[in-house]
Amino acid sequence: MAFPDHDVYRTFLSIRPQIQRFLQQRLRCPDTAADLLQDIYLRLVRLTPPPASEVEARAWLFTVASNLSIDHLRGQKRRGDLLDQYLGEETEADLGAEPDRTLQAQDQLLQIQTALAQLPDLCAEILYLSRIEGLSHAEIAKQLNISVSWVEKQLAKALLHCRQAVDDENT
Repeated sequence: MAFPDHDVYRTFLSIRPQIQRFLQQRLRCPDTAADLLQDIYLRLVRLTPPPASEVEARAWLFTVASNLSIDHLRGQKRRGDLLDQYLGEETEADLGAEPDRTLQAQDQLLQIQTALAQLPDLCAEILYLSRIEGLSHAEIAKQLNISVSWVEKQLAKALLHCRQAVDDENT
C-alpha cells in the first residue's frame, strides 16, 4: 500500500530543519540551502511511485537533497572554471612561480579532474563526502544508505583510479 500524499508532506515538514541543516553544511550558504529546500518541496508533486513508508519518504528526501547539492556545487565549479578560463586572474604568486612547476601542477590538476569525471556517480560522491565534507565512513554509509564496507571499497577504488591517472601520465 502506498504512503498517502498528505503523509509525504507531513514527513517533509517534520524533517525540514534537518534537511536545511544538511544543505547548509554542504553548501555553506543559508540562502542557497533555502532555495534547494523549496525545490525539494516542489518535487514532492512528481514523486512516483509514491513511497511505501515514512522511512522510504525520508530516504528519498535526503537523496534528493544530496543530489541537488552536488548538482549545485558542480554548477558553481563549472561557472568558476569558465570565469577563470575567460577572465583568468594572475597573481604575484603566479607570476613568481617557477614555470616548470606551474606547468607540472596544471597538468596534474587536469589529470585528476579527468580521473574524477570518469568515476561513477556514487564513487565520486563517496570521495567528495569523505575528502571535502570530512564525513566518516559510517556517516557516509548512513547518509547514502549503504554499508560501511561498500563505502571503504568505493573510496579505495576512487583513490586508486586518481593515483593511476596521475602515475600513467607521469611515466
